[in-house]
Amino acid sequence: MHVRLTAAAILSVLLFLASCGGAKESYDQSGFATGSDDTGIFIRASQQYYRGSLSSARSGFSGLVSMFPESPLTDDALLAVRRIDSDLSGLSDTASVIEDPPVIGFPPLALVGTPLAAGTMERLETLFISNDCYPRMIEDPGAPSLTLVLYPEGSLAGAQLVADSVAAWLISHSTVTVQPGGNILSTVAPGHQGVVLVVGSDAVLQPPRPGAQSI
Repeated sequence: MHVRLTAAAILSVLLFLASCGGAKESYDQSGFATGSDDTGIFIRASQQYYRGSLSSARSGFSGLVSMFPESPLTDDALLAVRRIDSDLSGLSDTASVIEDPPVIGFPPLALVGTPLAAGTMERLETLFISNDCYPRMIEDPGAPSLTLVLYPEGSLAGAQLVADSVAAWLISHSTVTVQPGGNILSTVAPGHQGVVLVVGSDAVLQPPRPGAQSI
């Protein structure tokens, strides 16, 4: 029998799971779990959710699903993403939620994609330019087919801004995965010092809406 969970029930499940793993986790000075395994990521994302950082929490849960698809926490992470999407769509009714301070302006950005994604890349370029961001365009036949954002150390906030904006422009995604780029950045975008948006063949842009405002 399938039971539809209420918002309160979902929150209770997340809090219970986070508290169960607490004894095994280490925490930073702000009290956030620092583990990089599936449990650590889940606990940190749950903490971010409860502290009102919905975008960061959504990125954490989505990252868990991408990095640990076989984890027993994956189903709960997917449920959390759907709950956060619902929360974000109704923020006007949840005035008590406090979001992270907004990041002003996009970081230096490179768009990377296969020749098949060239049309989508050009449309994304136009959208970013309309927001005073002038991305570097890189066509790579070996680029991944999935849309994701890669960032160098210290650029997480800017990467999340890029991911949230792209997710708002796409039909096929409610979220866009954000993850550290590490050494792969120099491979996919040689000489680029900022955030990299990989434009996959799965990216489908919404048609322009008159009067719509970009993130």
